[in-house]
Amino acid sequence: MKYDEGIDLMLKGVKGFHGKFKKVFGQMALRLDDDAYLVSNGSLMLAGIMEDDVLVSDMKTGYLGPYFSAMPWVNAIIYGCSPDTVAVSEKYEEMPVALDDLAQIAGAYVPVIDEATPEKMAAALENSSVCLVKSSGFYAAASNMRKAVAAAQIVQKACEALVHGEMIGGARPMNAEVSAKLKAEFEDEYVETNQAETVEYIGYDEETFAMRNSLIETGKNLVREDLVYGAWGNLSVRVNEDRMLITPSSMDYFEIKIEDIVDVDIHTMDFGEQRVPSSDALIHAEMYKKIPGCNAIIHTHSNAMSVFAACEAGFVINDPNMKNLIGDIRVIPFAENASEELADNVVATMEETHAAVLSHHGAIFYGPSLEVAYKIAEAVELTARKLLKYDWRPEDEEE
Repeated sequence: MKYDEGIDLMLKGVKGFHGKFKKVFGQMALRLDDDAYLVSNGSLMLAGIMEDDVLVSDMKTGYLGPYFSAMPWVNAIIYGCSPDTVAVSEKYEEMPVALDDLAQIAGAYVPVIDEATPEKMAAALENSSVCLVKSSGFYAAASNMRKAVAAAQIVQKACEALVHGEMIGGARPMNAEVSAKLKAEFEDEYVETNQAETVEYIGYDEETFAMRNSLIETGKNLVREDLVYGAWGNLSVRVNEDRMLITPSSMDYFEIKIEDIVDVDIHTMDFGEQRVPSSDALIHAEMYKKIPGCNAIIHTHSNAMSVFAACEAGFVINDPNMKNLIGDIRVIPFAENASEELADNVVATMEETHAAVLSHHGAIFYGPSLEVAYKIAEAVELTARKLLKYDWRPEDEEE
């Protein structure tokens, strides 16, 4: 990999850390070849790393060289430190997994090591994309920078769920067998989905083109506002009584093109020779068929709502105008991903609200249009953040 290409990938990775909710400090490193790697200076706020902060280091003399050598499958390493990750690292010998996106990249638990030597880190990251280091923070490692950034975001969010979850009864760890199954399925199926570089562009009428473009732009906004991370989450719109347009599975929101949006028959789930649709397509189809006024759906993995998901908890909306529009935030019982049981659970719960917590998973919202569904998702995440005191300051207690 050339220097300019590596710098471009590093800076694209930096854009994934917005510092919107919690500030994470640390370093990012990217393998260029067998002889050199890029690494950011010192312990900087990840969201603020710039090109001037990045240096080229020699594999033989740079301090991260032994780490890359010990992990030949790794091309990107991110170290992050925040109060939540440190608190969790000090509390657990193995970090419990309460969210399924973390289960997909780590399995039944996240390893916690006492020191970050190359040997101990390689052992911890052999079967996990993330690990914690006692009283230090986390490491995320992957084959490319995009995957490493997503892993870093997910473990940070999961640590927040354990810390803030104590306010609402505590996070409930997932079943270890279920977590292990999710990881196996993720590695064997999900990451290989939609790997073809392109699909055929067949041309679309003006209305369909606009709907597809709206899904793409809304997906990008979900990422910018930290409502989804990596390729997690999904969104769709109803075309008519028989069809919906939905985002593809396992594709970065900033890489999705018009032709990548999938047209699905909501009765047969047939999508023909297109991208593979989101694994939650059945949920979307059942909602369109059975919930009046449902014309757009957004599923998120946002920070504050993930705390409620980890705790299997909902909450009451106190603002009368918001309550009248949305309803209270109810809890959808956990069931196997992409199953009819989960789709049935979603429909039964969403008949009484426009927003709900998906246990151990995230949140889901619907509205008469994509714009309204997006505003509901934003408003509910902000409300959850306030309830969990994400924006709390010492002076607030004095007030």
